Amino acid sequence: MNHKKRTQTVLQLLENENADWFFVHHLPNVRYLSGFTGSSAALLISLEKQYILTDGRYQEQVIREAPDYTPIIQGKRKLWEAAKDELGELSSSTVWFESEHCSFARFEEMQKNLPAKEYIGKKEIVENLRSVKDEEEIEIVRKALSIAEIALYKALDSIKENMTERELAHILEDEMWRLGAAKESFESLVLFGERSSLCHGKPSERKLRRGDAVLMDFGCVVDGYCSDITRIVFFGQPSDRYKDVYQCVLQANQAAEAKIKAGIHGKDADEFAREVVRAAGWEAQFVHGLGHGVGLEVHEAPRLSYLAEGELQAGNVATIEPGIYIENFGGVRIEDMAVIRENGCEILNRTPKEMMIL
Repeated sequence: MNHKKRTQTVLQLLENENADWFFVHHLPNVRYLSGFTGSSAALLISLEKQYILTDGRYQEQVIREAPDYTPIIQGKRKLWEAAKDELGELSSSTVWFESEHCSFARFEEMQKNLPAKEYIGKKEIVENLRSVKDEEEIEIVRKALSIAEIALYKALDSIKENMTERELAHILEDEMWRLGAAKESFESLVLFGERSSLCHGKPSERKLRRGDAVLMDFGCVVDGYCSDITRIVFFGQPSDRYKDVYQCVLQANQAAEAKIKAGIHGKDADEFAREVVRAAGWEAQFVHGLGHGVGLEVHEAPRLSYLAEGELQAGNVATIEPGIYIENFGGVRIEDMAVIRENGCEILNRTPKEMMIL
């Protein structure tokens, strides 16, 4: 990863707006700009010098992972006291900070230890850079998705009557770890039967019965990058109503994937799928947006939603996941990952989406 180039892009933004410093607190943004993977850090970036502020646990690691940044080790000082000792006087400086990732308590501590001419809260400076992936990043996402899909097939081989949702979730997660994942992207969602209507329900002790739908939403992390996939299979023959709902969601998924490309507004991307669901009379049961960006975080820019702002860009990696959820009956969600390209979208998934009956 070319972390130096990424930092140079941020420095250019500072220069363009006559700002002196940018304090970066959000750990995924710290990793994106510096390469540092520890659990405690902040970047203090100026045109003259770039620092990484962390504690003694990472004294050796920070030198290895973030060679372009000068380390400030907290030691026996409070974090921002250590920054003050190194940076000195900022009373004539304009300082940017990540307002959406900075608590009021942290902001007060920064102001107390490093009083500046002006603190300006900035939103999505680094997130906007992160939203456009280069081919190296896309290949890592592709690998993370491949691991998840192989784990899916392993889990399908293990499905049996009377197993619990929690048991199947653990099988999925164990397989992803065995195949090289660093961790899960999020807590795996495995839901049986009528519980599949719980859009983000957690796995329970509910046991699998013949005729149940099995909804699996899961993913894993490889080299910091996430995957996210949802598939639904049937343990025995589904009802005609369930077949109709499944086909509607599948058609919505396919309609969106056929039309999405760079330059499409996020609201329009959502509408490509929503109009299919609306025509079938299920729009009230499509309770979330069509998709979201995926990268160092499993939910990041851009959004594909009726609430989205802005257009999709070439290099975005996003999910396409229409769903229908009917209370006390069940739900269907089909989720792919796609790279937005100039003339369309490249679907990264290799798992078939046609109805699967076990």
